[in-house]
Amino acid sequence: MVRMLKASTRRLLAGLVATAVCAVATIVAGAAPAYAASSGYLLIKGTGSLYTANSVVNQGGIPGGDARVFSVKLVNTGPTSQQFKVTVSNSNAGMTTTLLRGSTVLPKPYYTAPVAPGGNLVLTLKVQVAAGQPQGEYFATVGLVDPETGTALDYVYADVNATYQTGNTSHDLFLKTGTQPFVGGSFNTQFESASAIRVGSTATFVLRMQNDSGTPGPITLQGFGGSCGAAFAVVVKQGTSDVTAAVNAGTYSTGVLAPGAKKELKVTVKLVSATTCTSDYFYFKASSSSGYAGDSAHVLVAA
Repeated sequence: MVRMLKASTRRLLAGLVATAVCAVATIVAGAAPAYAASSGYLLIKGTGSLYTANSVVNQGGIPGGDARVFSVKLVNTGPTSQQFKVTVSNSNAGMTTTLLRGSTVLPKPYYTAPVAPGGNLVLTLKVQVAAGQPQGEYFATVGLVDPETGTALDYVYADVNATYQTGNTSHDLFLKTGTQPFVGGSFNTQFESASAIRVGSTATFVLRMQNDSGTPGPITLQGFGGSCGAAFAVVVKQGTSDVTAAVNAGTYSTGVLAPGAKKELKVTVKLVSATTCTSDYFYFKASSSSGYAGDSAHVLVAA
């Protein structure tokens, strides 16, 4: 019986058991190495061929019209192949989002296959604003998450500025770039991003000042520089005439516009030198005796 064993024998058995337990623990620990945390980031683009490291890309969109398409590139910066979790959340109920890889619709959240070290994965996000929704911003947040720990690694915003391309004031200001629709009008403020550019390249916008009231009158325009200083050069032209100085001073005037009449200006923004900025906003303010409205031209720097 156990109680009849000598004390020395009991000590020997206890030592053997402790040694066995320690050996088993060592084997188990060796079979489960520590988890290597994921490491990566996201790039995004709306139009054009170049991605940006800026976290926000704005596109104009008409409620009930075609979905606006964004491309998101996931980059693995870790030393090993890693899986990632991609999340998508909407800013409000008046919009829908669809995540795709190629033509395949993906679940949300989406768990990627392992991405090679230094490799990338390109996903497409379609953002649709429902018909009848009010003018304003509708954005989807795309998150990059470590699937094991739940740690947020990065995020980007796909922002659709819903527009009806209409207004009702004597100082309506519309802005567009490329094939996107005009945003703004009587709404203050909307944004539109041009395709990302590199040093030496130029982003182009159109500003339209329109009198949508029932009374004739002039519109005054003032432009405001961005926050990245001399890295960008802005030129505003009315036809072939350079009106940049007048716009910057706030002295540019359309002259008297009849109800429904409009005047358009061309804005070019050139990236003239390397910058740590990933983007810059250039705000334009249109004023009349009854108030003002404004829009921002958003210039993205290519990653």
